Amino acid sequence: MKIKDFFSVSDNKNNNATIMWLCWMHFCWGVAASMIFSLLPIFIVDELGGDSKSFGLLEGSVIFLAFTSKLLAGFIIDAFKKKLPMLKAGTLFTIVSKLLFACASNMFFVFIAKAIDRFFEGLRRAPSDAILAELASKKGFAYSFRHMMNISGYFLGSIITSQIVYIYSKNFRVIFTLAIIPTVVALYILTTKIKYDKDSKSREVRAKHKWKIKDITLMPKGYWHLIITISLLFFNRFSEGFITLRAKEILPDSIGSFPLFMSIYEIFAISVAIPFGKLSDKFDKRKTLLLGIAILFIADIFGIIANNVFTIVAIYIFAGIHYGATHGILGALVAQTAPKHLIGTALAFYYGIDGIVLFFSNNLAGRSSGIARFIGLEGSSGPFIVGALVSLLAMLYLYCWLKKEKFK
Repeated sequence: MKIKDFFSVSDNKNNNATIMWLCWMHFCWGVAASMIFSLLPIFIVDELGGDSKSFGLLEGSVIFLAFTSKLLAGFIIDAFKKKLPMLKAGTLFTIVSKLLFACASNMFFVFIAKAIDRFFEGLRRAPSDAILAELASKKGFAYSFRHMMNISGYFLGSIITSQIVYIYSKNFRVIFTLAIIPTVVALYILTTKIKYDKDSKSREVRAKHKWKIKDITLMPKGYWHLIITISLLFFNRFSEGFITLRAKEILPDSIGSFPLFMSIYEIFAISVAIPFGKLSDKFDKRKTLLLGIAILFIADIFGIIANNVFTIVAIYIFAGIHYGATHGILGALVAQTAPKHLIGTALAFYYGIDGIVLFFSNNLAGRSSGIARFIGLEGSSGPFIVGALVSLLAMLYLYCWLKKEKFK
């Protein structure tokens, strides 16, 4: 079977091959990330003596750092017309961060390790998104396929982690050390398989435009409506670690099953990514996004009322469906609404705004236990109470945008 027959998102065979290998890199990154982050909240609480508040502060801080690096990377793309050097640096330092996680002895070292991981994840994400936007003609499908490969990596990583926990109990450092392997594979793919088309037409268009910061004013109204919508949504896109902490409060004796719960999340995300991506290429992508936000609202409701294993699993299921259905579409919408010669700037501003939102979102989620206890609920339900409210706001704004403006 030819690459074009398997993954036809461009009329150019070389472009299809580059996109496919790029997706395999995201698969490897997903495996490594899952082996670390599916157990990191438990590692922080049980071995390092942290709590929900410190975890929320950690998540908010490093996510803000990650999106700051994406912002810088996006501007660099448009200013210097370079992508592959940032991809290589991001992949190399991801390996370094995994070594630091394995050696961490306190919260400070965890912060340093995750800060490095997130910063360089951001540095490699922006050029990856820009290459995809430049090479793919079917953007909804392409971004969703890339997203599916990334989640598939998370799924495999969860299975591997669960088996290691079963064999070695909670030997976190063994798991964190083994996470180095898939990142090395990703670096091999990048250095030997990625053949970026330097003569692409969009690259020629970009080369004719000397980038200036005032180019941000050239973004159309649709782009800014999208930024506002995504910003509202991201107030409810706090770390999945808060689902793990909710599960720990309801099921304190089932920690070994938590990686399997994450695998349920990933199975549903994988299952819906491609169908939603194809659907978004046929119809208005904003309608697909609206449906995805409604699904996240349902996950929040289960997060509020959770009291047994079935309601905990329901959180993972609906959160997974939302993630699979919308994450690829968000990237496709940014690529669709931005001018071709300013795709890096569009991605940079998107990353920067949402980095700020996610910083406050995770810190708010970490401090929201007081809200839950005030109304007589468990403290771990607080993030989901806040999430349900902001989901309603995001759906309302997106619905008004749909009614006000036609979108191709």
